[in-house]
Amino acid sequence: MTDQRLRELFDDLAETLPEGPSRASELWRQGTRRRARGRWTAAAVAATVTALVVAGVALSPEPVERGITIYPSLTPTPAIPPPPAMDTAPPPSGEAGLPTLATELPQEWAGLPVVSAVPGPVLALAEFGDGKIYLLKSGGRVPLDVKLGDSVDAGGNGGTPLKPNALAPDGTMAAFPQKDEVVVVDLVIGQVRRYPVPGFNEVVLWRGERLLVEQEEANYLLDLATGKVRRQPYAGFAGVAGYRDLRIVSPGEGGRTVLQEGGWEVELDVRRLTDEGGMPVGVLGRHGWQRGGLVAQSAYAHDDLPAVAADVVVVADVATGRVVRTLLLPWGNSPDTRCGKRGCAVRGWIGQETVIIESGDRLLGWNIGTGALSRVADLPEGVIAYSLRGW
Repeated sequence: MTDQRLRELFDDLAETLPEGPSRASELWRQGTRRRARGRWTAAAVAATVTALVVAGVALSPEPVERGITIYPSLTPTPAIPPPPAMDTAPPPSGEAGLPTLATELPQEWAGLPVVSAVPGPVLALAEFGDGKIYLLKSGGRVPLDVKLGDSVDAGGNGGTPLKPNALAPDGTMAAFPQKDEVVVVDLVIGQVRRYPVPGFNEVVLWRGERLLVEQEEANYLLDLATGKVRRQPYAGFAGVAGYRDLRIVSPGEGGRTVLQEGGWEVELDVRRLTDEGGMPVGVLGRHGWQRGGLVAQSAYAHDDLPAVAADVVVVADVATGRVVRTLLLPWGNSPDTRCGKRGCAVRGWIGQETVIIESGDRLLGWNIGTGALSRVADLPEGVIAYSLRGW
């Protein structure tokens, strides 16, 4: 219907309305608005349909073969841990050029005067060439007045009663293994107590108010408060020095080296790092040392690592057994030049990041955060044995 025809219909209708103001114009406007709304509604519907069609085209997945269902993968790709960082120490002749690490421990032990008393904490115990054991302090060394015999093994071999783990971590107590007993000295008040522990006791490891006493054939846990001794379900020299009752067990070539604590264990994978892929379990003086969530121990290096004979210090995460950093220590021209028969043993920690390592007649500090190597102390030839406190 045209607009002209619609106007004629409105005019005819207006003639039938009662008299009054003419409504033809108003009716015309209303009709025009209805037709406009109809056109906008139709346009909106068309636009909506078009949008849905376009969206459907844009969001539709790629066509797949009929009968095949594709599911997203729910198995994450396992993360491969990076290999541990490996640092290399300079040759023994280059140690003198290393920077000095400032610590409370005296740097030159040979020059410490012998005194009857001196204030300050005990920083180390040391047996000098005169056969006496001294308390090392920053102002001098004080003789330890206690009667001790040699530490003897089941084969009758004797040795000094001063072991690397003799001094308690806080420097207030010292323990010495003897045949059929352990002698414990309070270094603050000078009190000496003797605890009966049967057998050839060779190693003591501090466990807070208790001592783990190691023998080749048996291990005992000694409660210092009660004097009670409890035999452990293991034997030998696998204990780790530190604050936890950790053990490093290495069954030998082809076996698994593991960290153990109670009934829990985790593999320590050192197969391509150490000689025969194990740790020197059963070697006196080469215990592991724990600090926080880490443990450090040295061993002979694997043949594939260096071009010459060397030791390697391994630092691993206790919870996972993952090796986090290593330090290679080449022996030099002769084994006696640096590591000798005992190897470059770990001797403790300074704080949470620095491992103390024995290198011949010198103590080195290895920062496992930066890899930096420093000199901590120089030991005179007359020092037969020593034990450091914890920091």
